[in-house]
Amino acid sequence: MNYGSTQIAQEYAKRGALEEWLQLFLRNDGGNVPFADGLMLEKRYYAGPIVVPDISVFGVEEGAPSYLTKENDIEWFFQIVDRMKGIMGDWDYPPLIVNYADGQFEINDGRHRHVALRQLNRLEAPVIFWTSSEADHRAVVERFFSSPV
Repeated sequence: MNYGSTQIAQEYAKRGALEEWLQLFLRNDGGNVPFADGLMLEKRYYAGPIVVPDISVFGVEEGAPSYLTKENDIEWFFQIVDRMKGIMGDWDYPPLIVNYADGQFEINDGRHRHVALRQLNRLEAPVIFWTSSEADHRAVVERFFSSPV
């Protein structure tokens, strides 16, 4: 089964099974088993998916991630970004998976999608947040899930 879509993530979230979706996605079509393993090391708190109106708040460096140092790795990164840009309009892509800790955001899965969206001048995207503390979870919920009165 293909788990890599926002619609499927939403279906799991409605059933209270967001953590299950994350594990299925990351271990299958997401291809990010080390991250999936890391999430299981301790209790995590999840929220989403929710459409964030401005993904630039995540403060990700422009271009290829700094951990890519070899020219062929950087070229490969942008080949994937270019392919994603070509299908973004028709693709129900998976949410960005973002960690929030002590007031800082970090995209843990979705860097290609993030860059593709930014290059297309699309700042709105579905996001799943995860935290390691109840306090950080409350901060995310208050910031992104609370509606104005």
